[in-house]
This record gives sequence, C-alpha cells and structure tokens, in this order.
Amino acid sequence: MFHRLTIALTVAACFSTCTAWGEESGGPAVRALLLAPGGPVVNLHPVSGEKVSDAVQIGARGLSESFRPVAREFSLATPDTKQESGYRAVGKISLPEQGKDFIILLEPAKEMFKVHVVNARESRFGADCVLFFNASDSILGASLGASKVLIKPRVPVFTKAPSRGDKPFYQVTFYQPDNNKARPFANTRWPHRDASRCYVFFYRSETGRLSYQAVDEILTPVAAAE
Repeated sequence: MFHRLTIALTVAACFSTCTAWGEESGGPAVRALLLAPGGPVVNLHPVSGEKVSDAVQIGARGLSESFRPVAREFSLATPDTKQESGYRAVGKISLPEQGKDFIILLEPAKEMFKVHVVNARESRFGADCVLFFNASDSILGASLGASKVLIKPRVPVFTKAPSRGDKPFYQVTFYQPDNNKARPFANTRWPHRDASRCYVFFYRSETGRLSYQAVDEILTPVAAAE
C-alpha cells in the first residue's frame, strides 16, 4: 500500500509550499501522524475542490510539517493517472468548526485511511501528558504509576503522567484482556517530559500480537505552559 502511495518529494520543498499555501488561505494549521508500525512514510496531496497542493510528507516516527488547507473539509490524495482529476482520495477530513490547530491521525485501512482528528490545543494534552490511541479491536488498560486508564478502540484518551517524586521516571504497564482478567503485555519506565508530550498507538502485528509505538512531540514554551 505504502509503495503505491509514496512519491518522491523533499521535506524542504513540502515545507515551503505548505507555508505559502497557508499564507494564502489563512485556514487552521494541521499536522499529521501515520498510525503504522515501523517507520513508513507517505506523501499525500491536500485537495479541496479543484485546488491541489504539493504533497505533505507524513510518517509514523514524527508529526508532519504544519500545513493549512483552504477549507475545513478536504481530502488527502495520491496521484492516480486512472482518475480524471489525476488524483485519488485516500482520506477525507472534516475539521471541527471551532479551533485553529489540529492533529490528524491516519490509520491504514486497505486502500484508504481512517481519519481521527485531535485538537492540538486540547487542555488535557500539555507537557508531560500522553495521548493513547488504540487501533486494535480489544479494550486495553494502562497504569501510569498508581493511575489506571481504560483505552477503548479508536477513541483518543488523554492522560497526564503521575506527580513527579524523587525520581525522573515512572512505571508504565499495558494490559490486555485474557479470560476475563487483565494480563500485562508491556512493562517499562518512562521519563517525565518537561517540554514535550507523547503519542502512543497500539496495534496488532501480522501474527496477532499486541504491540505499541510511541512518538514524542517537542512543545514550544507557550504550548508547554498551557
């Protein structure tokens, strides 16, 4: 799938084009993260009506550069010579009417992406916070220190790290259901993040085993303070 979606494009060209387009449109800022295990990268064109922008590089190991669509409803598309327009939509996005800064999570689903929109200025998602996204079909659990979190499928869950004690880290355990019990499938230590926040998404491997991938995002001083 990713081979068909990927085209050659440099990050520098993408950033300069998206900046110019954003200045023209003045619309909300958008960044994207690919919910796929490993480190694949796709290059997708924001499309609104007949307006097609140069591609945005979207990967699984970090958020894309910010871009500004010309409308709150738009598509992400890949070049396709079989289509009259020359592009085939692989994800349709509808941003909320309120808000000016969004993260879109792209979950691969055969030839399309399921799109999940998150307010990037969500008050519960500041410094030392975590956004959990469960792309499996099982209800999962997590403990962050003494705090317990239930993570339902495909519902963004925000949580804050436990209060900092005398150590710069805290214990994190993830659980899956097993015969009406909660069985740990990962147990690790995470550092406290003074100026960043973390995206964690869960998925099943081809063998059906549960795993997860974490992506940190460095916050600006203003965002970290919020």
